[in-house]
Amino acid sequence: MKRRLLYSTITMAGLLSFYGCKNKQEDQPITIDSQTTEEVIDTNEEITFNNLGEDEDGFEHYSILSGFENMKEYPKHYDFKTKMITPGTFHSDEVPTEVNDIKWYGLYKDTDQAYKITEAKPEVSQVFDPVLDEDGEMTGVEVAQSEEKPFLAFVESNIDLTTSAIETTTLPSYIYPGEKVQFTYKGKEYTLFATGTRKSSGISEQDIQESIVNGFEMPKFYVKDYTLRLEVKDTEMKNEIVLLSQKFFEEGVVPKIMFGGDINNDNVVDLILDTATHYNVSRPTLYLSKQNQNQVTLKPVAAHETVGC
Repeated sequence: MKRRLLYSTITMAGLLSFYGCKNKQEDQPITIDSQTTEEVIDTNEEITFNNLGEDEDGFEHYSILSGFENMKEYPKHYDFKTKMITPGTFHSDEVPTEVNDIKWYGLYKDTDQAYKITEAKPEVSQVFDPVLDEDGEMTGVEVAQSEEKPFLAFVESNIDLTTSAIETTTLPSYIYPGEKVQFTYKGKEYTLFATGTRKSSGISEQDIQESIVNGFEMPKFYVKDYTLRLEVKDTEMKNEIVLLSQKFFEEGVVPKIMFGGDINNDNVVDLILDTATHYNVSRPTLYLSKQNQNQVTLKPVAAHETVGC
C-alpha cells in the first residue's frame, strides 16, 4: 500500500474583525506561484512519533521521521477564487463590497450532531467601526448572526454545493505535535496527526475547562514548526494529505479545528480550520475533498481572514 503526501497549487490574499485591538500587520504583496504535487511512497506502517528532545527554548520536537523534517509552507496563499465570510463585525475591507450580489450557501448548526447547508442571503449592515471611524462615520460591516439558524460560514456558490443535511464527526479543537486522532466517517478510516514542536502553555486544566464552558478553548501547548496531516484509508486505498504546514506561530496561537463533515456530498470528510498564525488574526479556512478512483485530496478552497485593528 502506498502512502501519498499531497501538495496542491494554491493562491493567496488578505481580508482584514475588529474585536481584540492589536497591531495591524502591513499588507504584503501577493504573488502567485505554484506548488508541484509531490508523492512520497512509504510502508503501510502505523503512525508513530519520535521525540527528538527539547530545543533551547524548551520546545519538544515530535517527528514521524528519524530526523528533522524538511518543511514546506502550506498553504502558501489564501487568495481563493471562492469567497467566504463568517458572522461578526468587521472592517469594511474584510467583507466583499458586492456581498449582496453574490449567491451564497450558508452552513449552519441544525442539531448537536448535524449541520445543514442551504442557499442563504447574509444579513449585512453598515455599523460604526470603533477602531477606524470618526464620529458620525459608519464604515464597519456587520454580518448578522441568526438565532434561528446559527451560521458558521457563508460560502460562494461557484463550487459544487447543494442543499443538504450534514452529519458531523466529533473532533478535538487542537491536535498538538506528537498527537493523533483516529475516527471513522462514512465507511472510511481517518487519522489526523501533527508533527513539530510544542511547549506547555502553563495554563491550568481548570482554566482550560472553564474556557471551554465559556466558548473558547485555551491551548495546553504553544507550537512552532507545525504540520497537520490527514490519513484516509479504506479497503482499496490509503492517502496521506498535508493540510497545514507553518514554521512560526505567535505564542498562544494554535491551528484550530472548527468543523468536520461532508459538505460537498462525496462521502469524504471536509474540514474548516482556523489557520491563523498571529494572535490578532482569525482565518477560518474551508477544505473540500475530491475523490478520483483510489486517490483522495482535501484542498483549501476558501478563507475569511480578519484582524483586530
